[in-house]
Amino acid sequence: LFKFTAKVPKCNYVWPAIWLLPGNVHGNGSYGTWPCSGEIDVLETVHNESFGSFNIVAGYGTSDLGCTPEVQISCNSCQPTYCTSTTMNNESHADRYFVEPTNCTAGDTSWEEHTFVLNWQPNELTTWIDPVMSWDAKGNLVKVEPKAEPASANDRPTWKMYRRQSTPTWLAVDDYMQQCFSEQPAADAPFDIDFKIVLNIAVGGYE
Repeated sequence: LFKFTAKVPKCNYVWPAIWLLPGNVHGNGSYGTWPCSGEIDVLETVHNESFGSFNIVAGYGTSDLGCTPEVQISCNSCQPTYCTSTTMNNESHADRYFVEPTNCTAGDTSWEEHTFVLNWQPNELTTWIDPVMSWDAKGNLVKVEPKAEPASANDRPTWKMYRRQSTPTWLAVDDYMQQCFSEQPAADAPFDIDFKIVLNIAVGGYE
């Protein structure tokens, strides 16, 4: 379990992120270059949005660029062609969790300080914003509970979980992992290798 405390900048069309990549700065890892070796976005948010996006990214090498049915899996380590398999969905918004309202016209150029918690287990990844954490008498963490949803959340949750078996974009890389690596990777690959934290601010957005 990982815990990050951050005061995230907002407005002025900035695009801050708290995310994790394997290997070097380009995301090169045991299963190839990005996206074959995975990416975990604990938080992405843009401009005046009141929410963050928790997103996991994987991918596989292909015979041609893209993810169309006629494209074949290629053991090319995602170079030069690949399919990106991501949970980000700008139509369903299922990857989003509430953080706090933002009013750029009132000069709110950052959120308040918040605690972001990532629980990374085999076959399961969970993120919370400001959860209630409980410890036993020996100092061991025994429970993580989502904080109550404020009225301003408009029914958007304050946490998000991905389980491998119910996440099609995670399952989509199974054939690539099994076909292309002689030492059989764990079932939850590419999220079975070490990652490092990345903090950045870009300008722009998803559109």
